[in-house]
Amino acid sequence: MIDDPTLQSIIERIVSATPTRAVDAALAGQPGVRAAGDAVREAVASLGLALDPVAPSAAARARFVDAVAALPTLRSKTAVVVVDMLVDHLTPGAPLEVRRARGIVPAMRQRLAAARAAGQPVVYLCDHHEPGDPDLLSWPDHNLGDPRASVWPELAPEASDLVVPHRHYSGFSETALDATLRAAGVDALEITGCITEIHLYATALDALQRGYRVTVPPALQAGSSELVEQVILGTLSVLRPVDPDIAR
Repeated sequence: MIDDPTLQSIIERIVSATPTRAVDAALAGQPGVRAAGDAVREAVASLGLALDPVAPSAAARARFVDAVAALPTLRSKTAVVVVDMLVDHLTPGAPLEVRRARGIVPAMRQRLAAARAAGQPVVYLCDHHEPGDPDLLSWPDHNLGDPRASVWPELAPEASDLVVPHRHYSGFSETALDATLRAAGVDALEITGCITEIHLYATALDALQRGYRVTVPPALQAGSSELVEQVILGTLSVLRPVDPDIAR
C-alpha cells in the first residue's frame, strides 16, 4: 500500500491509461514522485508486453479508423517567435528587468542562427507603448522606443526577420501577427523569450486557440522563477490546438 497520496493518484492515472502528457504534467517538479511514477509505467508496460495480444472488436477498429481519418494534416512550416527579449527587460536594474532572461541569450542566438540557415521564419514580438498609453498607469514607463531597435543587441533582428509590435499580454491581440503568419504559410510556432508567465503564456494560448501547434523549448524561455516556469510549461504541455475550422 502506498501512503503518499500524490503518488497514489499518479499510479491510478497510469493504470487507468491517462494520456502520457497529462501524467508528465502532474509529475513536473517532483523528482522523487516522478521516479516512482516512471517505475510504475515501466512495470505496466512490461506486463502489457507479457500478455497475449487481443484483437479489437469490429466496432473498436472502426472507431480507431475514423479517428485517424479525422486527424488534421501534419503541420509543415514552423516559425520561431521571439517574445519581448528587449533592452528594458534584460538591462540589469531596469524597473521591469527579467533577470533570468539574460541567461538564455546564448542559446537563443544559436537557435535563431539555425532557423535562418534552415529558412525558417523568425518573428519578433516586441512590447511597445506610445506616450500616454493607459497601460503605463499600471507599470513603469517601458518599451517606448522603436520596436526593432528595442531588441537586446545580441539578438538584434536581421533584415529578413519580421517584427510585430504589441501592447497587450498576447502578441495576437490587436496586432497583425496572425495575418502575417498565415500569409507566410506558417501553421506551427516555436515560442521563445520572456516573460514566461505573462506575454509568452498569453501568446501561446492564443496561438493554440487559432489552431497553431505550439512548442516552448525549456532552454529558450525565462520567467520570474524556475517554479513559475515549471508550472507554465507543464500547463502548456497538456494543451493541444483547437481545430482551425472551429477557431475561425
